Amino acid sequence: MLFKIRRSVPANTLKTNPDWQKLKIRKGTIVQWIIFMPEECADLVQFQVFYHGHPVLPQNENEWMYGFFIPTVITDKILIEDSPFELDIYAFNTDDSYEHEYNLYVNVEPEKPVSPMEEEESIWEKLKGWLGVE
Repeated sequence: MLFKIRRSVPANTLKTNPDWQKLKIRKGTIVQWIIFMPEECADLVQFQVFYHGHPVLPQNENEWMYGFFIPTVITDKILIEDSPFELDIYAFNTDDSYEHEYNLYVNVEPEKPVSPMEEEESIWEKLKGWLGVE
């Protein structure tokens, strides 16, 4: 399942007091990140993603993500198993005049494959029931 956030970070948002957003996701495994920032950002906006206080993108809390001016895919394998199922996103913008945005997509695979008929009786079982056949 794909979760996404598009956020404009106000001008003069400091690294020491970053903009903070929550992104609700689901239990499973993060297998992919898709990142895009318009060229107008010119490396002025940078962000980090945390899960339960631990950095997951990038995985070093002293680094920040920036400069993805074309949609960029990063594969990963991060287990999301503890509630609440949400990510904390911190961003700053060093531009003194304009807000700039980041676009972040998170692809989370469920714990097990989902079947649309999983909870329901199969059509054959229903038909047997209607006909009184066991």
